[in-house]
Amino acid sequence: MAPAFYNNKLKPGGAAELISDEEVAAQKKEADIARTKALNAALEVKEHVEGKEIALTVKSGPDGRLFGSVGPKDILSELKGEIPKGALTGKVKIIGVKDEDDQEVPHDIKEIGTYSVRLQLLKDIEANFQVRVEEQRA
Repeated sequence: MAPAFYNNKLKPGGAAELISDEEVAAQKKEADIARTKALNAALEVKEHVEGKEIALTVKSGPDGRLFGSVGPKDILSELKGEIPKGALTGKVKIIGVKDEDDQEVPHDIKEIGTYSVRLQLLKDIEANFQVRVEEQRA
């Protein structure tokens, strides 16, 4: 960046601030530490979740169709009870749900059964687990 542009535009308006090489190095070190913590947390969640089965009990009709549906928020909400508190971050998302016939479910779950779920914890870390949707007994 040109010094004149900084002195005339950025500095007076408070849009930018000069920092030293030591401050840049400290910021990079903090970013590396944060990245390592996120990676360790994701691997811990994967260890807890991988291969597990969680059960959701919902109301359904006699033909096995649900009154309503089970969506990603419902699954993640139930999953939070299975893993250490605070381990799931806002970046965690469900990227795939397959039914018992190994067919991709393009919408919320609308029938009783067991489903395979792929959970993305970080950009390159995924976990697989089962969701069993059961009929609620009266």
